[in-house]
Amino acid sequence: MEESPAARVSTGLDWLDRILGGGLPAQSMVVLAGVPGSGKSILAFHILAQAALESGNAMLVTTTHQPVSKMRSQYSGLSFLGPTGVFDALDVLELDTDIEGDTLIRLLNTIVSRIQDHKVGVAAIDSFRAISDVSPNRGQLWRFLGTLSAQLVENNCLGLLVGEYSLARDLDLPELAMADVVIYLEVERLVASDLRTLRIYKMRGSKYVEGRQAFYVNDDGIQFLGASTEPLEVGPIEEVKPIWPPA
Repeated sequence: MEESPAARVSTGLDWLDRILGGGLPAQSMVVLAGVPGSGKSILAFHILAQAALESGNAMLVTTTHQPVSKMRSQYSGLSFLGPTGVFDALDVLELDTDIEGDTLIRLLNTIVSRIQDHKVGVAAIDSFRAISDVSPNRGQLWRFLGTLSAQLVENNCLGLLVGEYSLARDLDLPELAMADVVIYLEVERLVASDLRTLRIYKMRGSKYVEGRQAFYVNDDGIQFLGASTEPLEVGPIEEVKPIWPPA
């Protein structure tokens, strides 16, 4: 008897779904990694918008301490988000990670309770570095991620951890090691324009298209250009400056 194919969650981008072999594996923990300005947050919004349109149960967990009104202003120009009313359809959880004496357990319970209560199908934490950086030690962060991964499966939820990472320097971080899928976005500053590429760095138990895929960003979000043959070197995060739209 043949096993049925694993359920998939659409990213809202047909070309990326094809590269992923049909979309992101359901109930998985996905890291959207990259340098500032590479398009991480916009990619997360594509995935959230698709989930909101299909089922209406998408959640953005923000740790950036930016007012929701400011975020709405920054991203409302994206045709698939603001003008369609999808941003207002998102369940937004503003997470405070600076409370004195705060613990990872409290943060975890807050996120999981919201997922359970609202029957969230896709949840994005942006930026996850605000959580991992306040972790007292790696052991606690490993336990946090292990419990979160189990709860995603238990509640049939796809988790997106969005953060600024530089590969391969950060590959030993717990969130990258434990993730089921790692999507890495890069940007190279050229004289006439910027070259942005995306590649699937890791995807457990599934086939995917290897190599860098070039794209650009406009008011319609991420637009596919094709496979990139240009060799890109990943430099330190500090050497790359953010662009609009923020990511």
